[in-house]
Amino acid sequence: MIEEGEQVLIQKANVFRLVKVERNKKIFTEKLQFFLDNAVGLPLGSKFEVRNNQLFQVAHDSGVNQVPSEAEVDTDRNNEKIQDDNRSQKLTKEDLKEMAKQGAKGEEIIEQLAQNNANFKEKTSFSQAKYLRKKGKKYLNYITILRPTLRLLCNMYMAKSPSKICHLRVDTLSQMLTVGNIHAHSKVIVVDTCQGLVLGAVMERMGGLGTLVQVYHGDFPFRHAYDAFNFPASFDETMMPYPMNQLNYIHCPKSIKDGLQREDQESGVTSNGEEAMDQEVTKDTEPNVEVQKVEVAPEDSISAPRTDKLLTEEQEGVSDSKEKDENCTAGKASSSDTEVNVEGGGELLTGTPNADGPSRKRPPWKQYKKDPARLERQRERKEKIEQARAVLQQGNMDGLLIACKFHPGPLLEALLPCLAPSRTFAVYCQHREPLVDCYNRLRAKGGVLKLQLTETWLRNFQILPGRTRPDMQMSGTGGYLLSGITVTMETDSTSSTTEPPLKKAKLETD
Repeated sequence: MIEEGEQVLIQKANVFRLVKVERNKKIFTEKLQFFLDNAVGLPLGSKFEVRNNQLFQVAHDSGVNQVPSEAEVDTDRNNEKIQDDNRSQKLTKEDLKEMAKQGAKGEEIIEQLAQNNANFKEKTSFSQAKYLRKKGKKYLNYITILRPTLRLLCNMYMAKSPSKICHLRVDTLSQMLTVGNIHAHSKVIVVDTCQGLVLGAVMERMGGLGTLVQVYHGDFPFRHAYDAFNFPASFDETMMPYPMNQLNYIHCPKSIKDGLQREDQESGVTSNGEEAMDQEVTKDTEPNVEVQKVEVAPEDSISAPRTDKLLTEEQEGVSDSKEKDENCTAGKASSSDTEVNVEGGGELLTGTPNADGPSRKRPPWKQYKKDPARLERQRERKEKIEQARAVLQQGNMDGLLIACKFHPGPLLEALLPCLAPSRTFAVYCQHREPLVDCYNRLRAKGGVLKLQLTETWLRNFQILPGRTRPDMQMSGTGGYLLSGITVTMETDSTSSTTEPPLKKAKLETD
């Protein structure tokens, strides 16, 4: 059922959009504007027509028939004698606008366009279906509300912005889940910078049963695609986040880890990889002074290329005249209340009221950092991180999946010891060179078997009567996948490769 507060996929033709169901909220998609109020409570997969910014449920077979039947297929005809000189259509733009003003439906407009087209009857049935499909995208206002699934989400990202999911195709993702042996009651490590798509796929396979450790980059885990699956709250209890820049502290005792983190904090970097914000923000800075915060990373930490922007406060130069000095001083006095965006995703601190009325205000930073709700959230995050660290220290995880935009070499070296023997791992990368580097390192180091580096290849076929063929447009590559099985390395003390001493031959005496 379509329920308020959940996320759904809106399909118009071959275009998908992910939205959250909310009342009195206007949705914009493919030049359509509408509200989802009338769709709440109806089953998923329902088809609607957009009229006057409202949704009206229609039958699934509504619209123009765009696929010819087997009886209509005529393979002997062709479009050889048809000349497209823009003179075949008798209706003008003014006529179409007048029909729309009179309230004509999309089907009626398309029917008139086909009847007034001199070449429509001479076209083959395939060309006629293509013509109707093209006009239907423009004049038909039908949408379908679907439940977000792994295949639909992956295809949506691949069509709109494939770089957000590292060009991860659905067939490659299915191979990762198969190679990783993901199932219920398993303990899996996931490194995902693909909008949480891999994380959601793993959780869907596990069904909320087992243990899932998410290794994330940055201050907080990003789970945009994961939230689209609409998992119940009980599923989140089985997932534990762990920051990427603390991977070197997994196998350290707690006292040593606290000491290393204390040194990092003294150097200006907190345990979450963010700069220490306890320093007061100076409001009245001198002119022509550039304030720049420099990030200092631990020497032994595994850190991906940082995307945090350097906070710079630059002020314009002040001329020697007294009038400009006074104007600069007055400008600073009027904008003395700075805007600080603090963690928690709340409002901005704006002390100056707007012209329309008083603005929303957040307490100053000194008061906000002592807020009990904020301290409680920090305590819960630290507990989750410590739980994930304790699980990783046991070294009995069942699988490892890596799909990130960083070099996977340091991540593999840090996380492979957390797997139990005879467990599988899979590493995805859009490019081949990083995986070749990891392949050579693992072969030289040992401890893995059945190491394979593969490239996934997919070709879609159109299966229709009389016109079965490959699709005209396809993706060039689905990325590369490195997989293997972990084994236990024997040490010299327990090695049994030494040959037993030879027995002495008996000498015969007379």
